[in-house]
Amino acid sequence: MNEAPRATLLERLEACVSGKTYSFVDYIVNASPYIAERFAPLWELLLQLRKEEREHARMLSRLVVKMGGVPNPRIFDESAADLNYLRIEYLAKLLIQAKEKAIGELEKTIELCAGAPEAREVLLELLAAEQQQLVRIRETLASCERNGSLPQPSSNES
Repeated sequence: MNEAPRATLLERLEACVSGKTYSFVDYIVNASPYIAERFAPLWELLLQLRKEEREHARMLSRLVVKMGGVPNPRIFDESAADLNYLRIEYLAKLLIQAKEKAIGELEKTIELCAGAPEAREVLLELLAAEQQQLVRIRETLASCERNGSLPQPSSNES
């Protein structure tokens, strides 16, 4: 792999390491959001996703080292917002947007992997995981919202 594309790929991989080390999921969990009882399954999912994000950060860090770089995660963008006391269902919608953006960034990074098959393989694995996480978040949020919806009035009620 040519030095310029390798440097660009390493830069993108290091950004990915930062995004996984200081993930939005982690910020949501640390913010201790308000969780109505019906959204408890969403909270449990976020706790599980935080573990997955940390494992993804380790995978990416190992890849950066193999490619001759040094993982140096930058802190999460603090301008994201103060998340404390927000409702988990609101934060889940923000997380869906963040995951969609992360998927797009991973797809762009995969395009830079010509001549780096190991990097491509790791990134494809992470892309599949991100896509699956997005599905799980959407499905869990939808299920929680359905389970808490108000009953529809029957036709004989006035």
